[in-house]
Amino acid sequence: MNGIDNLFEKYFNGLSSTEEEKILKNYFKGANVLPEHEIYRPLFTVFNSEKQVKAPEILLPEKKKENSALTRRIIIFATGVAAIALLAITPFSIIPKQVQSTEYVVIVNGKKIYNQQKARQYAESMFGEAKKIIEDSYQPFHDATNIKEELNARKILRETVQKIEDIKTNQ
Repeated sequence: MNGIDNLFEKYFNGLSSTEEEKILKNYFKGANVLPEHEIYRPLFTVFNSEKQVKAPEILLPEKKKENSALTRRIIIFATGVAAIALLAITPFSIIPKQVQSTEYVVIVNGKKIYNQQKARQYAESMFGEAKKIIEDSYQPFHDATNIKEELNARKILRETVQKIEDIKTNQ
């Protein structure tokens, strides 16, 4: 039975021919199957039982040619209507809308402002903020000037002399 073992090896390696597979199937149909080969019997008996099972026939209803032609016409018509509607709407969505004439346009932070009054208000507020920033930045110089004047030696001497004179006259 060494030949059957060789056929098993070919079969499980995927190298067996259809004739060799028939030999293995017939071997398991017979009564002379070796005990060490019995574990493979279900595999080969399943193939025999599968031959006997037939798939049920499924009858598909015949398509009515008139309905399919009518359906096709409706789909083509609906597609055409949708295409025309799309073509009619597209130009309005592509062309940018102009709120006012472009004679006066100010761009602030990437945004166009057509209203001259709003642009002027925005500019005035920005100039006001800039003025405040400049004034705040000069404040240390003003403070230094005031301190310098307060620490002026001549002024201090003059005021001290005046106070001494006041004290002498009051005595």
